[in-house]
This record gives sequence, structure tokens and C-alpha cells, in this order.
Amino acid sequence: MALGCNQWKPPSKGRYKVNVDGAVFAKIGCCGVGVVIRNEEGLLMGAMSKKVHFPLGAMEVEAMAMEEGIQLARDLGLKDIDMESDAQVVVLAVGGTDPGPCSIQKIVEGAKQGLSAFSSWSCSHVHRQSNMAAHLMAKEASNVQECLIWVEDTPSVIVSQIHMDVTALDSCPK
Repeated sequence: MALGCNQWKPPSKGRYKVNVDGAVFAKIGCCGVGVVIRNEEGLLMGAMSKKVHFPLGAMEVEAMAMEEGIQLARDLGLKDIDMESDAQVVVLAVGGTDPGPCSIQKIVEGAKQGLSAFSSWSCSHVHRQSNMAAHLMAKEASNVQECLIWVEDTPSVIVSQIHMDVTALDSCPK
């Protein structure tokens, strides 16, 4: 099977890519947040899988994932980041002037405030296929007690996805 070029793409040199995603676990009444931060070589700088112990809608948990990704990047001391999410409404609210629906406005406000700590940042919408590692981390949150954070270590749940993403870099035009 040939991989499409909707694959994860690395940030430019000296920058870090922060992919975020949210998941709703309706059957157990909670949500999950996934964050994956990589450098220009695709090496993992940090990752998070966090369970949110109250039910949120899909858009609200996606906004919360954005805020958590920003916080993790700040905690790691990164200065130049490129945020990516497959939730277009959230990306437009965080990266633009439209505040988005009222249900996410307070979270978006917090995310924008967090971004002010960076030297430079961008916020982009990507296809799910380009965000698969963060998606897997969000789904993994249903199996964690509260929050698990990995620093410069790859969680087993995304090892093969990270490998696939880095391997696919050579097959897609720059």
C-alpha cells in the first residue's frame, strides 16, 4: 500500500512540531487528550496521554488538547513551535481572530495566553493521517489513571507510527 503525502511532516530546522488530538469515551463518561512533540528529524521530544474525568463534546476536548500541547511545549522549554490539530474550528479559533463557538472560547483564551510565552508559533489544520501519533495518544488516555508524560522517550503505543512517519518522509515531495 502506498502512503499518501498527507503524512506527518517535520518542522523546519530549529522548530518543534506539536501535534494534538482529543478523544471522547462516551461509554465511560470521560475524554482523552494526546500530545506528541517532535523535532525536525522526527525525534520525540515529549508526549502526553491525559484522561479528562468529565464528559466534554468533541470540540471542547480538541480545544483542551491544544491548550495541553502548548503547556507541555512550555514545560519542555521550547521557544519556536508549530501547533497542528485535525480540528479545524479549534485551529481557526486559536490561530486566527474568530473566537470560535462559545463552548470553547475560555479554553481558546487560555491557549492564546500560553502561546504568548513562545518566541514564534504557528497553528495549522492537518488531516487525521498527518496527526495519527497524537490521535493514538488521545485514545490511549482511556487506559491511564490521570496523566502520563514521556520526555525524550517514545511510548510503546506510538513506536510504529513514529517509525512509519519518519520512513514516509523520503517518499513525499518537500
